[in-house]
Amino acid sequence: MIDMTYRRSITIILFCVLSFCLAVFIWLFVLNLPPESSPAVPVEIVIERGMSARDISLLLEERGIIRSSRYFRVYSKLTGRSRSFKAGKHPVDKPMTMTAIVRLLTTNPPVPPDIRVTVIEGLNIPETASVLAEKAGIDSARFVTLAGDSALARTLGVDKNSLEGYLYPDTYFVRPGTEPENMIRRMVAHFHEVFADTLEDRASELGMTVSEVVTLASIIECEVTIDRERPIVSSVFHRRLARNRPLEANPTIQYALGEKRRILYEDLTIDSPYNTYIHSGLPPGPIASPGRKSILAALYPVDTSFLYFVADGNGGHIFSKTIGEHKKAVREYRKTMRKARAQRSR
Repeated sequence: MIDMTYRRSITIILFCVLSFCLAVFIWLFVLNLPPESSPAVPVEIVIERGMSARDISLLLEERGIIRSSRYFRVYSKLTGRSRSFKAGKHPVDKPMTMTAIVRLLTTNPPVPPDIRVTVIEGLNIPETASVLAEKAGIDSARFVTLAGDSALARTLGVDKNSLEGYLYPDTYFVRPGTEPENMIRRMVAHFHEVFADTLEDRASELGMTVSEVVTLASIIECEVTIDRERPIVSSVFHRRLARNRPLEANPTIQYALGEKRRILYEDLTIDSPYNTYIHSGLPPGPIASPGRKSILAALYPVDTSFLYFVADGNGGHIFSKTIGEHKKAVREYRKTMRKARAQRSR
């Protein structure tokens, strides 16, 4: 009788243990499955340097990639993977089990994180290519070639022989080794976003094409460093254009020379359509990529009587209405420069 009771007790205990193990197995099996709300489209999991297994588990649970952050941590610790997660971007192309996610984040080489690249205003195509090559590893030679391709320019809505002036300056997050054409398309698309319909309407009011506005804005960009002076310089150029007088803008000479250096008297006679000392009107196209402030200045010049300006030696300009005032300002500028050189030579 005792033997039968003992056997029955053992059987009950074994049944309970097996039932418990089965329940735990089913529970763990379910926790390992992708959540019902798991994203059906590809997503990227970004693991920052220094993130712990707990940080990663909470991120995955929040994104709907796994069912249980706690189970993720326990599993990764028991399997010895909790310290092996790789920083960077990990593409998840489809819903995956939790164990597969752990393997993905610890064994697959991650996609390098995007690099923050700032392209400042006033750069021409080669200079822009150089920045992108240095910061993000983009093929600069290929970039320059494509940016000068008239067929690509027209495809991107720019009716010019090159994309000079339309590679919008801004801060971009760039994946290392991005194809040059993809970067170009992105920058030109950003230009079109900035140069919205309202700005095109304003250009029409002025009797200017978008290309003419961008060309003028690019010259303003290269001439001015103080924001409040942009609309004033724009006013000078608009008045000169209206009177069919040469713009006499040094940055266009530098563009024609192919280098940014101090302009000499003999440079002012260079045979180039970009020589705004011998040719009236705007040059054939932009000389650099202008930012929004210079574009707005080109479209909205202030009302002045100025026809001349010269650098004041401190980053700004002296504006004049008459040639006599201008010549005096030039003499003052040269005097300031001589003093500065004398002080440097001491």
